[in-house]
Amino acid sequence: CVCFPFCFGPDPLPSSSAMSSDEEMPPMGAGGTGMDDDSDGGMDDAGADGPILPEGVKKEIITASEGFKRPKKGDEVTVHYVGTLTDGTEFDSSRKKDKPFVFPLGKGQVIKGWDLGVATMLKGEVAKFTIASEFGYGESGSPPTIPPNASLVFEVELISWASKDDLFGDEGVIKTTLEGEGKGWKKPSDGDEVRLTLKAEAADGSVIEERKSIEYVVGSDALGPLAKAVDMALAGMRKNESVSLKCAKEYAYGEKHPDGATITLALEEIYETKDMSFGKDGSVMRKQTQEGEGFDRPKDGVKATLAVTAATDGAGAALPGFKAATIEFTVGDGEVCDALECAVGEMKKGEKAVLTASASSAAETKLGLQDVKEGKIVLTIELQEFEKKKEIWDMSEEEKVEFGTARKEVGSQLLKAGRYELALQKYKKVGEAFSFVDNYKEENKGKAKALKQACELNKSAVYLKLQDWTEAKNTCNSILKDDKENIKAIFRRAQAQLHLKNFQDCMNDCKKVVELDSQNKEARALLKLAQAGQKEEDKQAKGLFANMCKALGKGPIPAPGKADKIGEFSDEEDAPMDAQDDEAEEEGAKEEGQAAEEGAKESA
Repeated sequence: CVCFPFCFGPDPLPSSSAMSSDEEMPPMGAGGTGMDDDSDGGMDDAGADGPILPEGVKKEIITASEGFKRPKKGDEVTVHYVGTLTDGTEFDSSRKKDKPFVFPLGKGQVIKGWDLGVATMLKGEVAKFTIASEFGYGESGSPPTIPPNASLVFEVELISWASKDDLFGDEGVIKTTLEGEGKGWKKPSDGDEVRLTLKAEAADGSVIEERKSIEYVVGSDALGPLAKAVDMALAGMRKNESVSLKCAKEYAYGEKHPDGATITLALEEIYETKDMSFGKDGSVMRKQTQEGEGFDRPKDGVKATLAVTAATDGAGAALPGFKAATIEFTVGDGEVCDALECAVGEMKKGEKAVLTASASSAAETKLGLQDVKEGKIVLTIELQEFEKKKEIWDMSEEEKVEFGTARKEVGSQLLKAGRYELALQKYKKVGEAFSFVDNYKEENKGKAKALKQACELNKSAVYLKLQDWTEAKNTCNSILKDDKENIKAIFRRAQAQLHLKNFQDCMNDCKKVVELDSQNKEARALLKLAQAGQKEEDKQAKGLFANMCKALGKGPIPAPGKADKIGEFSDEEDAPMDAQDDEAEEEGAKEEGQAAEEGAKESA
């Protein structure tokens, strides 16, 4: 039988005079002391101990719980209870029946005092509720066991609950959590790749379809008619969580299964995909397939052991020549290809991942891939082990200077070897290590500042090699704030200004270099290039102006939108030209400019 606080929902309500045993439930009184489906009965008024109870429902905790979650409206709760009158007379008990009672919380299917009281409980908690008649059976009572206007006492144990959510607010998809609370904090969103198992059953229990451990991109519609319901459910799930989705036909298979379907969904993995490339240009992408241990990651300069177990091309075909290997190397020293260097610094011990990279960054000789020149390389990797060393902030001043000097030298070797991106990372890290040195001892302060400036100068050289003219200029500007006559910084800034077509600024910097070093041939040659560039720019501006003047007052006014674009010439017109002697001067400048470019490359 079901318990006394229950009030019937869709079934016909028996009259109170027809009640003859505990197996039949009395109807609620005419005053409507039960909660209807649209009422939350005050459940949203939550305090520190859960929803605040009204004066007519008093709670006393008998056995506390160490949990922190409480059931919400619509959840299917499972309880044991013992009901008595205030004089101690017992009128019902689920314990005597040895069968817990299950009901949907907050839906008005039990007396209002129960809906309100159970909403304040934690899993495993045992509480005593004293419920006034207006929150129980009211003026009519429930003859013959419960008198009119009777206050009731219930000892209730909250055993568990199944979390239920109306995903779309129309009762078209009701989600019920089946197992656990999931692992971690991450939940999938549109575009994330996950691994899941799905089973869809018809209303009669027959299996419509089943998919085990499939990879799925959220929002891709790859699951056909189930995609909308599954995507919405996944948005609230965590790894290792399982749910049941009771779907109306509109969210399942339509008229093929007009009674709807029940989907059992298990989220096995959420793949974290991240751009690991130095330039964040998508050339090295890592998809995490297994989480690592703890929080530590390999630091620059430590030994690491990485297993590479598979290599394929972008279409999934095995790459010829590949040899699976476990590689031990020093992180950041350039002992392995850029793709592995990019990835390992962001991994944890035991982490597994799939690395998709350009052939130019992943053609690792130790793996037999040196002959792969084009396309994508997809590597399956696992970080097995790495050394743990002091964090930079835990080092003494002397240790920081020693570490910075060593990493700068590694950067210089990488620069000479053409490993520009990796070299840049070294210089950046050393510079960051000495951002604040004012409190250093004088001896260490001087070394730290000199080391930082050297790394900044080398950064500007790397940026020029990478043709990142703006960053090269900015880095030089940073150096020149503290050292206004640093010739290398001025000259490298001039090189950047030339490529940015800031010819006047380039000329000013070249003249400054010559003032400081009158024998500097590279600066004089670069000056010629800037002058030629400025002259060409002036000529184009002059031609544009002349063309505008020619158009003034000629012919009828063209219709809107039909006028020739400024700077364009008709078949009958010749573009304005300057004197021929300018061309001879420009040719000489170009010859000298080529020498400047060669000198600029050498200085970088």
